[in-house]
Amino acid sequence: MNAVERVLEGELVGLLDRLAESLPQGMSAAVVAHSGIRARLDEADTRLSDIRAALLADYGRWRRALEDVENLWALASWRSLNSGADRSAAQEPVEQPAALVAA
Repeated sequence: MNAVERVLEGELVGLLDRLAESLPQGMSAAVVAHSGIRARLDEADTRLSDIRAALLADYGRWRRALEDVENLWALASWRSLNSGADRSAAQEPVEQPAALVAA
């Protein structure tokens, strides 16, 4: 479980705890009986799930971008250290990392 998943899970558990403390017994049966509220709850639940999925996908892209930046700095450092031994390697163009091209 990554950092974003932990935050989202913590917030969801917090919501469920607050609902469990504030809603009276038998409330779920009353909600099921009221189709208008049930439909809105279903829509809100679907929206919540979609947003969670988008956040996790964006976080994955964020992590890959961080890795790309780190790798490019490592390449620059390596080329800087080796520039005296092989000047032609320092003149080679840097390839675009696949993760950045795909994003």
